[in-house]
Amino acid sequence: MEKIKVSACYCGIPFKKLAALVRLRFVEGIATQELMTQMKSEKDREYLATIALLDVSEKDLIHMVEAEKPDQLRHFLDCRAHALEILKANGLEVKER
Repeated sequence: MEKIKVSACYCGIPFKKLAALVRLRFVEGIATQELMTQMKSEKDREYLATIALLDVSEKDLIHMVEAEKPDQLRHFLDCRAHALEILKANGLEVKER
């Protein structure tokens, strides 16, 4: 499996943007590829690529995400868990595939 390099972390995505993209992707069910064509900036595409990983299990992410240091992967996974908690508290629960 080819590893993917994540360019944005959940802790760097403003909550309003996070919630809006989660709504589009996981509530309205719009495919990531379709949403990518709608994004106006490279930064929004980076955010969406990161958000698209929310429904991937942590176990799978460990094998998928490229990290130069183990601390980077742990940071990413911790931020992801925190983002999922915040989203759930705001009525936006993302189910793992």
